[in-house]
Amino acid sequence: MHADAEKWTDKAEGDFQGAVELSKKRSLKFAHLICFACQQSAEKYLKGFLVENNIVFSKTHDLTLVILPLCLKVDKEFNVLHKYLKTLEPYAVEFRYPGEELSRLNIKEAVEAAKIVRKFIRSKLGLEKQKRLL
Repeated sequence: MHADAEKWTDKAEGDFQGAVELSKKRSLKFAHLICFACQQSAEKYLKGFLVENNIVFSKTHDLTLVILPLCLKVDKEFNVLHKYLKTLEPYAVEFRYPGEELSRLNIKEAVEAAKIVRKFIRSKLGLEKQKRLL
C-alpha cells in the first residue's frame, strides 16, 4: 500500500477504534462523538482507497454524492456501501452542534455502518487478515 494511503487508513482506524471504545460507555453524552467518529472513519477509509488508486478528490464530507462515485469508477462493488454511507453522512456536521439529539439506536446504527464500511474497504486494500479455513 502507498504510504499516503496508509496514513489515511491509520487515521480511519483510530476514528473507528475511538468510536467503539466510547460506545462501550453506553452514555448519550458521547453520542455526537461516537457518530462523528464513525462518519470520519468511513470517510477516511474511502479516501485512503482513492489515494491508493491515485484518484484525486476535493475536501468534502459528502460521502454519497462526491466520494462514493469516485470509488465506483475504480470498483463497482462499492455500490453495496451506499446505504451505510447514507446512514453516516449526517454525522459529519448536523449533530455536532446543539439542537439535534441522538439516541442509542443512532449510536448502534453508526457503529454498525462504520464496521461494514471498514471491513469492506480493508478487504479491498488487502488489510484484512486471512481467516483460517479449519
